[in-house]
Amino acid sequence: MQTDPTDMAVSGERHPSLAELRNSSHPQVSEHLARCAMCRSVVGADEALDAPIPLELPKGLVTENAFRWPADPIARGGMAQIFAGEDRRLTRTVILKAPREGEELPEGMAEMFQRRVTAEARILAKLQHPSIVTIYELGRSSAGWPFCVLERVDGVALRDRLDEIAEAEAEDGTPRTRERLELLSSLVSIAEALAYAHERRIVHRDCTPNNILLGKRGEATLIDWGIARDLDAPAVAADPALVDAPAVAQGRGVTISAGTPPYLPLEQTRGQKADPSFDVYSFGITLYEVIAGRTPFDWQVVQGPDARTRQLAAFLGWLKAGSPAAPAMPRDPELSGIIARAMAPAPAQRFTADELVRALKQYLTGDLVFSHRYSVPGRLARWARRHRGAAVALVSLALFAIGGALVWAQLSRRAQQEAELRAIAAAARADASEKGREADQASREAEAAEQLAEQAQRQSKNADAMRRDAEAKRRSAEAKRKEFEQSALRAKDDADDAYKRYTEAQKDKYEADRGRAIAVTERDAARATEQAALRDRDTARTAQLAAEKERDAARTARELSDKDRDAARATAAGAEKDRDAARAAQAAAEKERDAAVAGRSSAEKERDDARKKLAELEQRVRERPHEPPAREPPGREPPGREPPGREPPPAPPSPLPAPTGPVTSGPVTSPN
Repeated sequence: MQTDPTDMAVSGERHPSLAELRNSSHPQVSEHLARCAMCRSVVGADEALDAPIPLELPKGLVTENAFRWPADPIARGGMAQIFAGEDRRLTRTVILKAPREGEELPEGMAEMFQRRVTAEARILAKLQHPSIVTIYELGRSSAGWPFCVLERVDGVALRDRLDEIAEAEAEDGTPRTRERLELLSSLVSIAEALAYAHERRIVHRDCTPNNILLGKRGEATLIDWGIARDLDAPAVAADPALVDAPAVAQGRGVTISAGTPPYLPLEQTRGQKADPSFDVYSFGITLYEVIAGRTPFDWQVVQGPDARTRQLAAFLGWLKAGSPAAPAMPRDPELSGIIARAMAPAPAQRFTADELVRALKQYLTGDLVFSHRYSVPGRLARWARRHRGAAVALVSLALFAIGGALVWAQLSRRAQQEAELRAIAAAARADASEKGREADQASREAEAAEQLAEQAQRQSKNADAMRRDAEAKRRSAEAKRKEFEQSALRAKDDADDAYKRYTEAQKDKYEADRGRAIAVTERDAARATEQAALRDRDTARTAQLAAEKERDAARTARELSDKDRDAARATAAGAEKDRDAARAAQAAAEKERDAAVAGRSSAEKERDDARKKLAELEQRVRERPHEPPAREPPGREPPGREPPGREPPPAPPSPLPAPTGPVTSGPVTSPN
């Protein structure tokens, strides 16, 4: 998902790119500007925003000869080309970033690229962070163009890693959620790097997967600060870099001056002044792509100006509509909420970089995310995920308590049934006793009736009638007795049934008592488990405190290491200055030594010439024949005897020239 500078074709007419519009001297460009009001407005906005960045470089910069440059670059961006070079002085591998050059550059763009490389070096010099690429120095070539010497970061681009995960998911159809969440933990350091840069009033403006490198140990580094902005630098304004594309949305012209679709917020596409919220939005889109496997707007690399124009217009329309994107991970509302707020359409609704770091750390450590609204079940679920041991113990205890309550209710119900059965059996026994007494009373009445009948039969002539009455009473009493006996048998059967139910109730009671004893044992075991969970929680808290102390110690050590590194760099800079001064002094001493040697050689030559002349004079004196002294004319005194009051003539000049060079200490040999 990469972006190329495009030739725009809006409303069926091809519009020049911003790079071509800057070369207004071209006849076709001039003719197009004369008839196109939109392009004239774009050129005016670009000239207002593109305030010149001073290209004056200080003297004494390192030259390209201090490095071994490969023949071909390893990468080429919108403004610069990247080389994997070698520092000849320290024998280390470095990254050399130089402006693009060659025939493919539009006329007038080379100087702007050189200004941007210089501005990038000055911005990186203000940033010292483990997740920001380090600049070593700024150099100037013999031809005058600047270049940056950067730290070599070994790793793979986040874009390549996301492509690998997407290919693996496409092969077997299995989501790689765990691998994507592991990437999320690595990207927290990028959010910290953005927060660090924003504290120093610097905006990156192109935080995309292409500019994030992942190391082997999970570390992440933010690179390519070529279009970054220093908000405190008055002369630096937004100059277009990666995408120079005017477009039309709802009848109004929109200029994308810098950045990479689809990671741009709407205000950045309109060329507004750089703001830290730009980086938060771009990083939010990056997080969305890491978790969901795609960006909210599905940007594709297309061929042809018409296709690029349609896609860019669709992207700008999507931005202006401000439609909310689907959740990055629907099953995780916390993470989806963090990402949604980071890429909110309105800048005021977005996180600051510090708030984004805080929210991500709270999510990854299992704490409650300060920006998320939780329900009671949600809070309980979050607490259970964070304290799994204690949650298991509490759930087990609750289950045992519910089981004990159910057993107790069953025992109570069975005890009540047992009491009712005992009452029924007692009532049946009482009823049987009553029926037996009534049967005995009926038998006694029948016997009395028989006796009366016999007595009446003997005493009266109506004995037969009385006997018949007695027989009837006897039959009635016999029927009652049989009825009472049957009732007694039924009562006995009911009593037997009640006794059987009572016996079964006793057995159920025994089983209930046994179950209650088991429940008590399980409850004690649950309490023991709870105590063990509490001890584990205390141990975990102790370990967490120890980990936090170690983390604080590591941070302190890292800060001390940063200070030592800064001190070492300062010492190295001082040492380099002393070395340069020593080299300058050595060069001056060598010049003085060369001058002294030249003077000495000249003096020796003059001495040799003088000796030769002296030898010639002495030879002439020896070769001159002996002549008698000439007679002086009268009136003239011989030499050495001048008359009184007259000074002798001055001595003739010496034929030997005075030495001009330094006096040598070597031996002097007499010509004789």
